[in-house]
Amino acid sequence: MTEPLFEAEPLSLFDLPSAPEAPERPVLVEPDRAPTESPVTDPEVTFLHTADWQLGMTRRFLTGEAQHTYAAARDAAVVRIGEVAAESGAEFVVVCGDVFDDPRVSTRIIRRTLDALADYPVPVYLLPGNHDPLDATSVYRSAAFVDACPDNVHVLDKPGVLRVRDGISIVAAPWHSKHPTSDLIADQLAALPPSDDIRIVVGHGGMDSLSPNPDPSIVRSAGLDAATADHLVDYVALGDRHSVTSVGESGRVWYSGAPEVTAFDNVESEPGHVLEVTLRRGSQASVDVRRHTVGQWSFHTLTQDMNDAADVERLRTTLDALADKPRTVVQLALIGTVTVSENVDLDRLLDEASDRFAAVKLWERKHDLTVVSDAADLDRLELQGYAAQAAEELQERASIESGADDVNDDAAAARSALSLLYRLAGSASR
Repeated sequence: MTEPLFEAEPLSLFDLPSAPEAPERPVLVEPDRAPTESPVTDPEVTFLHTADWQLGMTRRFLTGEAQHTYAAARDAAVVRIGEVAAESGAEFVVVCGDVFDDPRVSTRIIRRTLDALADYPVPVYLLPGNHDPLDATSVYRSAAFVDACPDNVHVLDKPGVLRVRDGISIVAAPWHSKHPTSDLIADQLAALPPSDDIRIVVGHGGMDSLSPNPDPSIVRSAGLDAATADHLVDYVALGDRHSVTSVGESGRVWYSGAPEVTAFDNVESEPGHVLEVTLRRGSQASVDVRRHTVGQWSFHTLTQDMNDAADVERLRTTLDALADKPRTVVQLALIGTVTVSENVDLDRLLDEASDRFAAVKLWERKHDLTVVSDAADLDRLELQGYAAQAAEELQERASIESGADDVNDDAAAARSALSLLYRLAGSASR
């Protein structure tokens, strides 16, 4: 329905007919302006923000089947992002750097990735980052990428403003080398004039407020705060940090994190998500950021004191409680002192865990477990004759403490021999 621009007009402006019926009220049209069917709405957009896919990445602590399963999960996360785009009604997807782990990634990975992106129901914008910069060896310039790139995939290869549609723009800050000599995002903001468009900065790199360092490419958070406060830009989509992170108080500066875990939870606290972002400008200006889980794997760090058999059982209970073991990697930092027999029980527990989990590894930097031998170790063996005499000699050597390296090495070898004896005798079995 067309509504009048004003509720009533002065009667003196019109000659009323003599007929008893009142005339239809006219619609007053401003000069050079046509009547509108509906009031002008504030501009709005919904899109997905993701980064750091690093396709082609391997983890050295995964072997065989586990490595293949992990790689498949990373591919599945890319597919799931496309599904989230369809479910959320997103208009496009921005991938903020490090789509690929290395410029030398295989053509198989390139083609399979582009096939997956071709199935997305929306455009996808890929930003070169520090792992896949747009240099002379860039994956984005390879024949495999150029030949297989679908129409809905766009590489943000030029810095500056790209109009996505009327009222919506991307401000791109691509990496053209692994070592930029300036804050690439600040370079773009400095040249940006005011606009009524909703503007989304797409960038990559560490931030000074989170990881201060002298690198000239570090992103300066103060500049982002000023740009969002002045409405120069509406949202800053960042890559490089693999955990979901909101920076500052505006709610408009975010790292999306990696869609699949890449490091242990003492480093990455919130991986495995894609962000759905809705922005509005005008009288109802707002930002809404929602997380969608797309990752499947977990890398857990467990730190525990180990001083007796009860601690070994406590570790067993903790490991038993972890869910989805085939897609879970455990990093252990065990601290304390155990006897040879207790250490044999611990080794058996870790052997079992290695079969159940994707991987179990020691956190060498934090792991500090000392194995000692005492008389109770011999009692548990219940040996006789020459075997008992050999065990006693090993126990004596294992108990020697000295500052001399050769003596310490001999004691360590004796403890290893005692451990093997326990395994062979079966005395440490549950």
